Amino acid sequence: STLECIPEKFMMKHPYDDNITLDIAEEASKLLGARISTDQLFETYGQFFVVWCHRTNYVSMMKVIGSNLFNFLSNLNALHAHLSMAFSSMKPPEFQCMPSDDPKKFYLHYYSCRDGLCGIAIGATREAARSLFNRRISIKVISKTIDNSRYANRHHIVFEICDLGYADIKLARTESISIELGSDLSVQMNGYNSDCGDHQPQVKYVNPKTFCRIFPFHIIFDQELIIKRVGMGLYRRLPGLNVNDKPRLDAFFECLKPPVKLCKRSIKSYQNNDFILQCKGDSDASSGLFQLKGEMVQLGEGNCNYMFICSPVVEKLTDLKNRGLFISDIPLHDMTRELLLLNEQRLAEFQLSKQLEETTAQLQATSVALEMEKVKADNLLHSMLPPLVSDRLRNGDKVEAGEYEQASIMFSDIVGFTTICSQCRPMDVVQFLNSLYVKFDKLTNVHDVYKVETIGDAYMVVGGLPEPCNNHAEKVARMALSMADCAVQVSSPSDNKPLRIRVGIHSGPVVAGVVGTKMPRYCLFGDTVNTASRMESHGLPSTIHISETCYKYLKGKGFRMQSRGKVPIKGKGLMNTYFVLRECQRSINLDEDPLRKKSETTPPAIVSQTTIDDKLPVTSNCMSVVPWKPPNEQNPCRIL
Repeated sequence: STLECIPEKFMMKHPYDDNITLDIAEEASKLLGARISTDQLFETYGQFFVVWCHRTNYVSMMKVIGSNLFNFLSNLNALHAHLSMAFSSMKPPEFQCMPSDDPKKFYLHYYSCRDGLCGIAIGATREAARSLFNRRISIKVISKTIDNSRYANRHHIVFEICDLGYADIKLARTESISIELGSDLSVQMNGYNSDCGDHQPQVKYVNPKTFCRIFPFHIIFDQELIIKRVGMGLYRRLPGLNVNDKPRLDAFFECLKPPVKLCKRSIKSYQNNDFILQCKGDSDASSGLFQLKGEMVQLGEGNCNYMFICSPVVEKLTDLKNRGLFISDIPLHDMTRELLLLNEQRLAEFQLSKQLEETTAQLQATSVALEMEKVKADNLLHSMLPPLVSDRLRNGDKVEAGEYEQASIMFSDIVGFTTICSQCRPMDVVQFLNSLYVKFDKLTNVHDVYKVETIGDAYMVVGGLPEPCNNHAEKVARMALSMADCAVQVSSPSDNKPLRIRVGIHSGPVVAGVVGTKMPRYCLFGDTVNTASRMESHGLPSTIHISETCYKYLKGKGFRMQSRGKVPIKGKGLMNTYFVLRECQRSINLDEDPLRKKSETTPPAIVSQTTIDDKLPVTSNCMSVVPWKPPNEQNPCRIL
């Protein structure tokens, strides 16, 4: 779409395609509900551009261009030429002002190779008249054509500009007083002076030879473009030029600015503009780049001769070498000497500023990318270690082993895992384990427990550390119930039957800390870990086997449990153990924990003569596992 082509950020000294500007204006017009057209938007932008120039150093140049709007617009091309030395990709418009019989009206000819941006010129002209000359003007489009007389076709728009009076009446008195205290010179909108007679004596002080030496770069020609005389600098630069052969100006030069054909009509039309002439390549092998910039002057009203008084166009010191020139070839009175050295320094500063701006943009992009990578690294580190521990390690702090008085540890394994491994390919085993453990990992976030590790089919979880809490046993028990429900949703790759898991939980003191420096792990130590492992290994399929200590933590907390009696535990002797059957009186939010689902079938009634925690009412919203039945002849009980 259009918005995808628009960059998010813009750099001041970087050129952009005009289509981006037009797309931005079109999208802005749509956002405004078509209350403002794109042309009106560009006019507003032109006004803001002049306001922005007032906030920068450009306003100092704008204030000295001309004494009124006519002179300002007539000499604006010189400012654009100056700026193009720094902004090489700039394609500025050209302005030509033509007077009218009405002193409060003149015509502005606007030329541009860029279509659709004339509204900027209208808004900028209106704001410049207001802010620089305190004038209120009206601008009307007279015609829109394509100028075919130029080497490169450009859009040609003629504006009629009328003076409507002062923009600010408070400043009008001050301005009128300054005019009255001055001479009798009339101030007119079109820039002409009604009393500009020449009272200088007509005496010849300079002979032609001295004039050619003082102005080494000048050309005198007649209305037929026949060259009459050239300066000494051009004679040395153009050895093929012989005045006695009556050479034509357009045979040696072509007009680059304004881009018109050299003729009497074009010279008179653009007499208020500066000209840039470039030597044609057939005059000299090395003169193709040689350019002259200056002013076309008519030598007297009745004289048919013109003089192009100029200087060589050099922007950098390397241009002097490429054109075969030296600073000594430029006359002392010509400011090109100082501007050349000043521009060399300014170009170096401009390139440094441009590089700094580009480097800043790159650093900002790199900073954003670095922050994204930091988030990824933190997520990866938090998946390996508890966030509290990993943050301390990242800050360079030493993590000491902690002793926790109470915590609950859970172990689980898959029933018949050895048979599954023997009947399936290793890749199938890995895939089904991954699908199961992904569900388990999501449950750890739901129930706020910490996954310690997985070894084969064994899954180890702890509650109550590294951040201690009083309901650690409840969190782990809920985690176990959810794991039992999730397991039946995964099919065994050997027979496609639902998986069954065996879970064991024990509560007690534990020591936890980070072990190792390469691939460090958060490990748990103590008899509580061994006892929890024994609860799992001595449990029954599809049951949650807990110790008496864990039972005391869960009693009265909303869990329905069943006593298994005294069971011989390896390394522990006889221990009173229990089964967690379900959790009662707790509404289960399936949106919060989508993996936990209610059993579709009603669990069978518990048939047992042993002690049961019957004080808790059973509700319909219960997580449950298959209840344990005491051993008899039809249901033998074996310790696995």
